[in-house]
Amino acid sequence: MRRFKFGWYGDNNLGEQLIQQVLTAQKTASVCPSYDPQDADLQAGEKMLLVDKHNTVRGTLLVTLIENRALKDVDEPLAEAIGTTLPELLEQLSFANGRALKLDEELRITHFRLLAEQAPAK
Repeated sequence: MRRFKFGWYGDNNLGEQLIQQVLTAQKTASVCPSYDPQDADLQAGEKMLLVDKHNTVRGTLLVTLIENRALKDVDEPLAEAIGTTLPELLEQLSFANGRALKLDEELRITHFRLLAEQAPAK
């Protein structure tokens, strides 16, 4: 199974916050530029392991939908699925991979749901 990783060393606990949003169904989608090669071949129906920055498995996710959408078509329901507000999401998406994104650039949105939670070992 693929690993869907949230967090990195020095992230000021952002990865853990995102994982908690996934575990409580406050985050049911993720977004990246469509040209981003990571998980570009991911398909709806695929299962993924939710992992933290320590590569500890925290749960199992089911990909429910992969969609492409232009930056200009990002809306409040998408922001809510990603676990943020529309202004915050637009700010986060305004710059990616070292450059400003154009309004007509395509994004890849991965929708998912939590199948099972696994508590990290203490």
